[in-house]
Amino acid sequence: MSRRHAGAVALVALVALATGFVIAGQLRTQLLTPSNQVARHQALVRSVQDLEAANADDRRQIAELRHRIDALEADAATRSATTQGLREQLAQLRERAGLVAVHGPGVEVVLKSGAPGPAGAGTQGGYLVNFEDVQDVVDLLFAQGAEAIAVNGRRITPLTAFSGTEGQIVIDQGPPVTSPVKIDSIGDRNRMQAALGDPAALAGIRAREVEFELTLAFEGLPDISLPAYDSSLQAPHVAPA
Repeated sequence: MSRRHAGAVALVALVALATGFVIAGQLRTQLLTPSNQVARHQALVRSVQDLEAANADDRRQIAELRHRIDALEADAATRSATTQGLREQLAQLRERAGLVAVHGPGVEVVLKSGAPGPAGAGTQGGYLVNFEDVQDVVDLLFAQGAEAIAVNGRRITPLTAFSGTEGQIVIDQGPPVTSPVKIDSIGDRNRMQAALGDPAALAGIRAREVEFELTLAFEGLPDISLPAYDSSLQAPHVAPA
């Protein structure tokens, strides 16, 4: 065999070998492709499942947070309502205790001393308005639903004490009050006026009206202003010795 012929045979063999590698590579590619697609599909399925699981967990957490927010809002609303109720009760208590200034419709009562009693009768001083007269009127007004009362501008409270002698009326530790005495009361003025005009009420004052011409006058007013209670314990009418 000549050298040229041997080279041709070798060349043909190399071409055939290269062609075989190419065909084998193509076959291998064709065989692996379906397997890769399955793996990719499975990976996508797992990813979707993982996302769905994560979304479900997020939705559960969001639902729990919403439930907690609703509970907190309900609790805050309850606390707010409770706080508002306590504030209203406190305001009412402060008003009843006379700690705040108030105004509204009511009745103004004026007590004036009358003429002296007959000489030698032992009642010469009975014509003077005394602290018991004032206290009787105040008690009557409170019994008729008065919401607030002031005597000569001094606010009356549930703890107010009345005292005095010889026509001087002392309310708590304030300065003495003398005739005429003005008693302002806020509340149902029709009810209070009816009680003040009842001949069976205020028997002591009615008797002194006849005997000593003591005067009890009253009128309903559309708006009366009363100051807050003066809690000062000073007694300016008492001078040091």
